[in-house]
Amino acid sequence: MLSISLVNLKPGTGKTTSAVWLAHAFHARGLRVLLVDADPAASALRWSDLADGFPFRVAGLPVKDIHRRIPDVAGGMDVTIVDVPQIEDHAGIARSAMRWAGELILPVAPAGVELDRMAPIRGEIDDLEAVRPDGARSSVLLNRVVSGASSGPMARRVLTAQGHGVLSTTVPRLELYAQSFGAPVHAPGTAYDELATELLARDGSSW
Repeated sequence: MLSISLVNLKPGTGKTTSAVWLAHAFHARGLRVLLVDADPAASALRWSDLADGFPFRVAGLPVKDIHRRIPDVAGGMDVTIVDVPQIEDHAGIARSAMRWAGELILPVAPAGVELDRMAPIRGEIDDLEAVRPDGARSSVLLNRVVSGASSGPMARRVLTAQGHGVLSTTVPRLELYAQSFGAPVHAPGTAYDELATELLARDGSSW
C-alpha cells in the first residue's frame, strides 16, 4: 500500500486541496483509494459532502494515535492519503500521521514566509525518523507556482539547501485548484495526475 500524509506547519498551504486532487488522480487509474481526514476542521469531509460524495472511501480520523488506527480502516486499499492538520495547532495528530506515512508530502508555495517555516518541519521529520517505516521519504511539493516566474526555481534551490527533497512535479497557480473546494474533481491530465505518476514511479509500482 502507498501511504501518504500531506503535512505543513501552518494552515492554508494547500494540504486539503492536494490530498483531494491526488486521491482523485489515483482513483482515476483504477486504484482502491482511502482518503483520511485527520483535521478537526474536517475540510475534506465537508468537500465530499458538498460534491455529493467522492468516488472512493473517505474517513474522519482526527486522533493522536492515528498511526495505530489506520491499519484497521485501510485494509485492502492500494493508496491511503491523510489530510493532516497544521503541526503548530495539532502537533499530536500531525506527528502520529507523519510517523505512519511512507511518503510525507509538504505542499509549499514559493513565497518567503512559507519557505522560512520549512526549517522547523525538517526538525519534526528528523525527530520521527527512527519510528517511521523503512524506506520512508519526505518531499516538498511546490504549489501555487506562477508559470515563468523566477520564484519557483529559487524556492527549489532554497529548499534543497535546507535538506528537503523536492518533487519534480509542480502545481501551477490556477483557479482550477484554488476554487475547487466543494466541487466535483476531474484529475486526469492535471498536475496532480502528473504527481500520481511520479509517486508511483518512485514506489516502483506498475500502475
